[in-house]
Order: sequence, then structure tokens, then C-alpha cells
Amino acid sequence: MKKIKAIGIKEDGKPYRIVNVKVFRNDLDSLPKGRYITTVEKYYKKASHEQFKYLYGVVYPLSMIALNDAGYEFANIDQVDLFWKGIFANKELINRESGEIMKIPLSKSEFKTIDEMTYCDAIRNYCSEYFNTWIPDPDPNYKQNKQNEQKQSL
Repeated sequence: MKKIKAIGIKEDGKPYRIVNVKVFRNDLDSLPKGRYITTVEKYYKKASHEQFKYLYGVVYPLSMIALNDAGYEFANIDQVDLFWKGIFANKELINRESGEIMKIPLSKSEFKTIDEMTYCDAIRNYCSEYFNTWIPDPDPNYKQNKQNEQKQSL
């Protein structure tokens, strides 16, 4: 059985409301007979394509240069990705038999917008502190600058 999800909005002084309530109601009404649990949790957007472009186009390449200058031997961005995930994007799992705590790298596809920002900042801060390398902030005017570049090229 698939999970039924709906996005709701709560604004100051207004009651909670569900976006597209008719679809949500139809999904609920189509459930088979039984008892169900309804859970409400805060909704976060998934990390955007632009955030991943910044990560793979700016953060990883500049950090790879810094890492290689420090004596590491990374040959490609995929290796750098695994290195940084191993440090800053771990999920701890416990082996019930032995009590051993294992660290498993998270998939970046699971990242929420805030997770991606925190992850990039952690890499940037690490490179600044340990490798004396400055990695620029993401460009907040990226879309406007891209449009201006396209106009100039025409």
C-alpha cells in the first residue's frame, strides 16, 4: 500500500489547511477497511538543482584542489564526494548483536534544502580552517546573472 501524503499550511491567526484537499480526501476514502495512524510533520523542500550545481561545480572542484595540495590523491569528483560524505553526511546504525555503531554515508538525494546548505558550509569551513582555501558563497543573483550573460551573447 502506498503512503498518502498531503501538504498543509498553517499561517498566523488562520486555521490549518490542506493544499488540494479534494485529492487528499479521495485518497483517504479509497483506503481499505482498517485502522490507520495519521502523522503531521514539518515539510521541507528537497535540495534544488541549483544547489547541486554549486556543490559539484564550485565546492567539490575547489576542495579537490585543496585536498590534493595537502597531499591527498583524488583523481575525480566522485572520490571527493565520497570523502566529504564520509565526514559530514553520515547516518549512524547500530548492530543489535554486537552493539557496534557503523557510519553509513547518506544519499544526497535525501537532502533537504537546509541539509544541502549545511553540508556545503561544513566543507567550505573545513577547507578554510585546515587547508587555508577560500570557497566562494553561492551567488544569490545566479538567475539574473545568467540572463544577463545570455543577453550579452546574442
